[in-house]
Amino acid sequence: MFRVILFAVLSVLAMPGFAQQDAPASTPSPVMLLPAKTPLILAFADEVSSKTAIKSGEVLFVVAEDLRIGDVLVVPKDTPAIGEVVHVQKSGFGGRGGELILAARYIRLGDQRIALRSLKPLAGPYAGKNNSDAALAVSMIPYAGLVSLFITGGEIVIPAGTRASVLVAADTPLPVISETK
Repeated sequence: MFRVILFAVLSVLAMPGFAQQDAPASTPSPVMLLPAKTPLILAFADEVSSKTAIKSGEVLFVVAEDLRIGDVLVVPKDTPAIGEVVHVQKSGFGGRGGELILAARYIRLGDQRIALRSLKPLAGPYAGKNNSDAALAVSMIPYAGLVSLFITGGEIVIPAGTRASVLVAADTPLPVISETK
C-alpha cells in the first residue's frame, strides 16, 4: 500500500509543469531617455489671475503638442502638468499693478513625474498695468491728493489655453508609448 501511494505521489511530481509554474513571458517595455533641457509647449488649463491666485497654489497645464524624439512618442498631447504660484500680489492703491510669478513643476505621466523648469508664456504681455504715475500726478493737484490713493493698478490675467514654453529639468528615463507617427 505504501509503495502504491509513493508511486502515485512521484508520478504526480514528475508531471510536466507541476514542480515549476510556467511564468508568463514578460518582455520589458522599451525605455527612452528624455534629455534635460528638452523644450516642450504647455497650455494653461484654467485662467490664472493676480486677483484670485494664492501663493503656493497649484496651476494646471496640459501638454499642448505631442513630444516625439524621432518617430517615438514620448509624451502625448493633453498629458496633465502641474505648476505653482511662486509669488502673487493684487493690484493696489496708489496705482500699484498686480504681480504674478509662476513656475512649472512637473508633467504627470502615469505614475511618473517629469520635472520641469523655465516657464515662459508665449503671448502677452502679462503685467498688471501700473498707474502709479497717474496717482502721483493727481496727488500734486491741490485738494485732489486724497483721490490719488484710490487710483488702482491693473491685475495680471493669463487666459486658459495660453501657451507657454518649458524645459525638462533633468534626464528622465521614460517608457516608449508609440514608435509610429
